[in-house]
Amino acid sequence: MTRAVLCAALGASVAMAGAAAAWAEDGQMRVKLADLNLTTPAGAQTALARIRWNAGLFCDAGPGMKSLERRAPIDRCVTDMTRKSVSQLNAPLVTALLDTGAARPAPATTVALAQK
Repeated sequence: MTRAVLCAALGASVAMAGAAAAWAEDGQMRVKLADLNLTTPAGAQTALARIRWNAGLFCDAGPGMKSLERRAPIDRCVTDMTRKSVSQLNAPLVTALLDTGAARPAPATTVALAQK
C-alpha cells in the first residue's frame, strides 16, 4: 500500500513538473486583471501586486533557501518581468506605483528571534 502511494505521488510530481516546464518554456506570463479598475488607487495596487506575484512564480522565486548565486538571476527576472508587464499594460497609475516603489510589501517589524 505504501509503495502504491509513493508511486502515485511520484507520478503526480513528474506530471506537475512537466506542466510547469511547459508553462515556463512558453515564455509568457499571464495575469488576470480584467476584474480590476486600473484607474483607481486600489485597483492599481492590486494589479501591481498580482503582477509581482505572478512574476515571482514565473521566475521560480518561491519560498525556500536559495544560494546568492541562484537568487540574483531570479530577482533580475522578477524585476524584468514586472517592468515588461506594467509597460505592456499601459495603465498610468500602475506605472506610477511601480516607478515610485509603492505597493511593495512593507518591511516586517523587528521580531525577537531568541532570548537569553
